Amino acid sequence: MTLLAHQVKLEQRAFWRNPEAAFFTFLLPVGLLLIFGATSSGDHVPGRPDLDPLTLFVPGILAFGIIVAAYSTLAATISTLRAEGVLKRMRATPLAPGTYLAGQLTSIVLTSLLVAVTTIGLGRAVFGIAPQLSRVPLLLFTLTLGITCFAALGLAISGLIRRPESAGAITNGTYLPLALVSGTFSSGLSLPSWLDHIVSAFPIKALTTSLRAAYDPAAGVPIAALLVMAAWAMIGVVLARRYFRWEPS
Repeated sequence: MTLLAHQVKLEQRAFWRNPEAAFFTFLLPVGLLLIFGATSSGDHVPGRPDLDPLTLFVPGILAFGIIVAAYSTLAATISTLRAEGVLKRMRATPLAPGTYLAGQLTSIVLTSLLVAVTTIGLGRAVFGIAPQLSRVPLLLFTLTLGITCFAALGLAISGLIRRPESAGAITNGTYLPLALVSGTFSSGLSLPSWLDHIVSAFPIKALTTSLRAAYDPAAGVPIAALLVMAAWAMIGVVLARRYFRWEPS
């Protein structure tokens, strides 16, 4: 545990000393929340004239921040460390490989939680939007399941990234289009029923729906969305065990 704590501290220090990683992981979701939140005062949710659109927009940005931190950043970090031979050299040190990998994952969890707390806090302080008190357990469970799911998927896809230069293209290409059609950035997005069923089978829509249920007083408990995330978390773990590599190709 002492070695793990030291490794987490080292990973956090390396992360915050990387301005590009810190910007896209932490400042980008916060910036989107403040910019689009301030310019969406005239918007409305179709069929919900009584609901402030920010009630659904804030958890959408929260979902986006979790995905960027737990999926995109983790995949890019692991693929870069593998290509540079860091992962290979770490296996030759007294630090156990499992402890090193646990340090990476714990650091990502801490960063994801910081993004979540900041987004929730700014939503409350700046726009007066906060989760329902009765849904706080649902919010905490969704955050835990969502971070686990996307961290597992990020670790899995890192094994398919051959060059660090392609990490951004691969990770962005696998989550940004789905985020757009999942309504993550737009609470009023309307899709054909057949397309909505397809999108609902992916974890991005499931995470967005589950987080919005914690904010929307009229929403029920999103059992189906939570099951989708749990299924993708298990898929991510299986794929990570199958395709994760310590040595570069």
